[in-house]
Amino acid sequence: MKSKPLPKGHISPSQKARSKDALGERRTVVPKSVKESSVSENPTAQKPVLILLAGTAGAGKTTLYESQLRTVFPVLLKASASPIEQAETDRERIRLTKEGHSFVYQDTTIDSQMIREAQEAGFDVKVFYVGTEDPNLNMGRVLLRVSNGGPFAALARIVDDYAHGLKHLPDAKKLADDLMLFDNTAHGRGHRLVAHFHAGELMKLARAVPKWAQKVFGKEFEKWLGSRERGPGRGR
Repeated sequence: MKSKPLPKGHISPSQKARSKDALGERRTVVPKSVKESSVSENPTAQKPVLILLAGTAGAGKTTLYESQLRTVFPVLLKASASPIEQAETDRERIRLTKEGHSFVYQDTTIDSQMIREAQEAGFDVKVFYVGTEDPNLNMGRVLLRVSNGGPFAALARIVDDYAHGLKHLPDAKKLADDLMLFDNTAHGRGHRLVAHFHAGELMKLARAVPKWAQKVFGKEFEKWLGSRERGPGRGR
C-alpha cells in the first residue's frame, strides 16, 4: 500500500529527529518547553513563567527578546538606573507576581532573591543569560547603539558587570528551574544556545563552547561529555 504524500509544509517524524539537535546552529533556538510553559490547550494547568533575561549591557538581551520571546511573553520589564523608574518597575513586578502573570524581567545582573520570591509565588523561573567573549565588544556595541539613537549605558560599569554576571551564574543554576546560556560574540550571526541546565542538571551542550562559559562551568561540561562517551550507544 502506497503511503500518502505529506501535506505541504508538514514535517515528518524522521525530519524532526534529524533537526532535533539545534544547539549546533548559529540561529537562536528557544527550547520548546519554554514556549509551552505559558501556551497550552489548558493554560490554567500551567505555572506562570518568569524569565530573567540577564547579561552585560551590549550583550544583545533586547534583540533576543524581540526575536524569540516577545510573541509568547509580551510583558517585558527592564531594570533602570533611575531610582524613580526602578521604583515603578518594582511595583509592576510585584503586581504581576501577586496576580500570577507571566513576564520577562531584563537586567544586567541575576537577582537570587527575585528568583526565590517568584518560586514561592508558584512561578516557573528561567534564567536566560547572554554572554560574549570580551567586555570590550559590549562597549563597542553600546557606543554604536547610542550613535544610532539607542539607549545609553554606563561604559565604566561594563567590565565590572561582566565579571559580576559570570560570578553569579552558579547560583542561578542552583536556584532557577532552568538556566540557558546564549553566546552572542559573533557579529551578525545571532544568539547561539550554548548550554541548558534544568533543575541544576546539564541537559544540552553545544559542540563549540565559548571561553566565558567554559570558565564558569568547565568541570560540569567535561563530566557531562565523559558520561555520554561512556554510556551505551552514545559513542560517535
